[in-house]
Amino acid sequence: MGLRAEVASSYLALIETGNIRYVSSPAAAAGIAMVSDGAAAAWAWAAYVEIIAAAAITDPSWLCGISIHTGVVETHYGEIAIASGAGAAEVDLAMFSYVAGIPTAVGGSVITPSFLPHTIKLIGQPRLAGRVRKDTAASAAGVTLKVALAEAIGT
Repeated sequence: MGLRAEVASSYLALIETGNIRYVSSPAAAAGIAMVSDGAAAAWAWAAYVEIIAAAAITDPSWLCGISIHTGVVETHYGEIAIASGAGAAEVDLAMFSYVAGIPTAVGGSVITPSFLPHTIKLIGQPRLAGRVRKDTAASAAGVTLKVALAEAIGT
């Protein structure tokens, strides 16, 4: 992409915001279970889990953030890395910290949005995946996750 196209794209994304459509993905689903694989020690990364299949998002799109809810197994502190790329070739794009509490009949589940200070442009409809690491010993603890995307910028 040339400088002129990059400047035009940045203008549309940051200034001409009336042309942006925000979506959450996966659409029409409760979210993706982003949990440790049960074999990882404290703060060890679990395997990647596919969030969005390749060719399923608008080209281009911008990664804006994530929302998480429904902590499972145990209360814990953790980090989620969002990556793009084919299976076994993922490249981390952003990392989010979180605290997961376990829902109770009294407290229920809390949705926690976390937005990036600057969006990340996704060109070519890449596959998105995520992985988690947490402060507790080996278990299948984690959260349910959705990603927030901006698309249709300038249309």
